[in-house]
Amino acid sequence: MPSLQPISGCYTPGVPENRLPLLGIFALLCACGRQADWFPVPPQQAFAPQFDPSGVGPFVRMNDPDADDYIVRDIASNPGVFRWAFLHPELRFRVSESENLRFTAEIALPESIFPVTGPMHISYSINGKVLGTVYCSHPGKYELDKPVPSAWVPPNQYLRIEFSSDRHWISAEDGAQLSFLLFEAGFKH
Repeated sequence: MPSLQPISGCYTPGVPENRLPLLGIFALLCACGRQADWFPVPPQQAFAPQFDPSGVGPFVRMNDPDADDYIVRDIASNPGVFRWAFLHPELRFRVSESENLRFTAEIALPESIFPVTGPMHISYSINGKVLGTVYCSHPGKYELDKPVPSAWVPPNQYLRIEFSSDRHWISAEDGAQLSFLLFEAGFKH
């Protein structure tokens, strides 16, 4: 049986023993270098929570990929060409200019709920101020289009659009209260 011999020095695979001190010196030299240059702090801007250029804009279609960003409450979250509006539907928008604006929306009263609800009044308001009311006398689509007083629309701030209907269809299964279908809404020049 071969006898074990004591090992002198250290063993590094692939590096002969006589080159280890040279590798150590080389590693130390590579670690030395110029100090990093000094750079000033970049210009800073104040946080303005009421304005986000990538956020909501003046108009939305319910099949837009970012439509959920406009919905505040009581509008179905399932994406599609239209969405159900429930008891107190509310959207939010933001406009950059307040002059010569019109609020427009495309809604529908479906035939499936009309036998229960019958004709209904649907009103719409901006930040709590009633802008208009539409009388839906039959099932089908309705287009809302009303000029907006510029004093009601501060630029670059969120605007709440609330809809209210005087009749609702109530689901026997889950108690959901459906008002109408919403296709698109917002502000146009």
